[in-house]
Amino acid sequence: MKKAVTVTEKVKFILEPKLNGVNARLFVTREDGITIYDSVQNNTTTSVAALVSGVWQASEALMSMVNSQNDAMEFRLGFDTSSQGIYLFPFTLSGKRYFLGAIYSDCLNPGQLKRQIALIKEEMERFFVNEPLPKKTIITARQGYLFQDISDAEIDRLFSLGGL
Repeated sequence: MKKAVTVTEKVKFILEPKLNGVNARLFVTREDGITIYDSVQNNTTTSVAALVSGVWQASEALMSMVNSQNDAMEFRLGFDTSSQGIYLFPFTLSGKRYFLGAIYSDCLNPGQLKRQIALIKEEMERFFVNEPLPKKTIITARQGYLFQDISDAEIDRLFSLGGL
């Protein structure tokens, strides 16, 4: 039986061949800040994913103040100068939102880099277009409970700093 290929493996399959042609750190993160792929694996990998998620959510909140009628998926985020910066592009895989990002420095043509990243995002969306949506697990009636009659106050005490 053939092993199912994960989203991470598929993303890696798309991005790895492009690394030589793109002079930037490429990464893909889930909306919740979990790293799916990062071309640079070091102590900043987890931080980059979490920060990307946070900055995107903050940007959406700011855009809601101007009553934007646009879908957030139409936006992209850039924080850059003429030679260094970061680009973020949202995209959807299997019904979930992800972010493709590039962090770059000493770039001679940032416009070309932005176009390359946009094309990679489009390729990823095409590659995953027929990916089935994940099935939700339906839990039928439970056979028993770990706790019988536990109150909200007891739960609050249990998870407070002092414990029980």
